[in-house]
Amino acid sequence: MAHNSFRRKYLTKAGVLVLTSVMLCVSAFAVAEAAAEPDESIALPGAEITENKIYDYLSNDGEFHVLSAYEVTVNDGDDTCKLLAQSGDTVSRLLREAHISLGKNQISVPGADAEITGDTEIRVYDAKQVSVNADGETKKMMLPEVTVEEALTLAGVELGREDILSVKRTDSVKETDAVTIKRVTYREETVSESVPYEKVKENSDEVELGKTKIKTEGSVGEKAILKRVKYIDGKRDSSETVTEKIVKKPVDEVTLVGTKGASEAGGAGTFTDENGVKVPYRYKLTGSGTAYTAPAGALTATGNAVQEGCVAINPSLIPYGSKVYVEATDGSRVYGYATATDTGGALMDGSAVVDVFYFSYDACCNWGRRDVNVYVLS
Repeated sequence: MAHNSFRRKYLTKAGVLVLTSVMLCVSAFAVAEAAAEPDESIALPGAEITENKIYDYLSNDGEFHVLSAYEVTVNDGDDTCKLLAQSGDTVSRLLREAHISLGKNQISVPGADAEITGDTEIRVYDAKQVSVNADGETKKMMLPEVTVEEALTLAGVELGREDILSVKRTDSVKETDAVTIKRVTYREETVSESVPYEKVKENSDEVELGKTKIKTEGSVGEKAILKRVKYIDGKRDSSETVTEKIVKKPVDEVTLVGTKGASEAGGAGTFTDENGVKVPYRYKLTGSGTAYTAPAGALTATGNAVQEGCVAINPSLIPYGSKVYVEATDGSRVYGYATATDTGGALMDGSAVVDVFYFSYDACCNWGRRDVNVYVLS
């Protein structure tokens, strides 16, 4: 299509020189230029040719007018032509000018009602109606028969890189009747979590053997965790930790383990207790160990009330009041330090060397009958 390119200089009534330029399609702007002639615009000669698509003029009424032209490419799949359009022209008018009539199953991109606001390309596509479900609503849309991803983008449906589609992005619209889009978003969130404290044991010769004493109460710490959280359609799906920072350090719980008297007792040998303390003992008995229970307040053979940490024995083998340490020979269970305060038939007939006490019947069943070592300490 032929066009004229030129620049005109105009002198305003205030005497200011204004430089303007234009690239005009003769057929598109002949009317506009002719309409400007009666206004007797003031133009200066000697203008240079440019490609700046703007036509300015000063009319006799003192108003400054601007007409703009944009280059539009029209592609209907078979042919391509170029037209010039004014701002505000619609796609449908340019399609008519290009002698293109949209069929029932055809669409243009941009749409027929869209206004021209700059250089652009209009493409005509064969199209198909597809049900699109996204962002909480379902719409029937005429989509161009290209790939699903291309079609949705051309239709103005934004797709995130990680959005989940019910069909493949590369699927053809021709083979697609419905598309569901699940939006994937990420958010950084900071959460607090407690930091557990460690339990530390220290030997102390100021605490009686077999006894313990809390030296320092433990307290939990706190850490701030920055997480990258994935949401699908607004619902939390998963998260991954980005950073962790301790904002409050935990305080270890320190327990003193009694060793007082350990060096004075025994003579037969030593054993290592569950606290890791090496303890001397006077003598050791090995045999069957059982467990028994009784209600709170029940009295033992020595007249003391039953309590956990007391055991029944044969007083001819282990005197009443003796301190003992009881553990399974295979190390599977430890009753620990206890006092000999009771007796019973199984102890007297030798079928057991110790009967440990629990208030809980289930605990007695868990202990059952097992081979044990009974270390007599005093």
